[in-house]
Amino acid sequence: MPETNNRKPLRVVVVSIGRSGTSLFARILDEVLGVDFGDEADHIPRNHNNPDGYFENAAFLAFNDRVLQAAGGWVLEPPPIDYAQRLDVVVRHQLVTEASHLLGRYAADKPTFGWKDPRLSFTLPIWRTACPDIVPIIAFRKPYSVLSSIGAQLDRPIESLAGLWFRYYQHVFTHTEGLPRYFASFDQLLTDPASVVRGMAQHLGREIDEKALSRQLAEIVKPQQSRHSSAKIASNRPSVLDLATTDLYDYLIESVGLEGGQPDPTHLHRLLGL
Repeated sequence: MPETNNRKPLRVVVVSIGRSGTSLFARILDEVLGVDFGDEADHIPRNHNNPDGYFENAAFLAFNDRVLQAAGGWVLEPPPIDYAQRLDVVVRHQLVTEASHLLGRYAADKPTFGWKDPRLSFTLPIWRTACPDIVPIIAFRKPYSVLSSIGAQLDRPIESLAGLWFRYYQHVFTHTEGLPRYFASFDQLLTDPASVVRGMAQHLGREIDEKALSRQLAEIVKPQQSRHSSAKIASNRPSVLDLATTDLYDYLIESVGLEGGQPDPTHLHRLLGL
């Protein structure tokens, strides 16, 4: 398993709206790059939607739900972006303390540790206070594919989810500002997994076993599987997507590339309307 060259513990979060390949990224981080996502016994169980596992700590997920409840939101209804500043001081302190305890319980003795949950898009301000040195891996996928998958999973019309992708990334980019974040396209991971993984490895200071890389990725990344494929549509700008969403996605694809380029913060702010 790769070793980090950093003496300081490496703490990685995979953050994104759901159905964006976060479980796939987490598996690669865990099995290829040696970022420990904990014991599977502590994860939410595999199911037909994700037979390879979610790599999501159940206690962390339950905690994120409590944060969202305090913030007045849920997974399909993002809270205000500045909710953390609006929280009662005592409530905020209790949440940060609980996040610290969870990290102490599951990660204290680990030189590397990672966690993921789509709710992190909203709850990251609490985690960031508890663990200031986290490194976010920001996954993104074609908005129509994401919303189609969420709609199918929850039996909701895609029209009812309009704008959700954009609102998630307003939170994601705001809450990760100033951190050493890495942008990773799920769609590019499917077409050239080795380049994307090498980019992540370089960003995290992890070593790759080049001899084993192709074999490892062939076992993990399977574009032919429906859950790894992107929905095919006749138009690149379906009517259900608003212009803000398509413009943001187009800019991310253009600026990030295969090896995790950094979007211009000023232009990103402009696109986010912040």
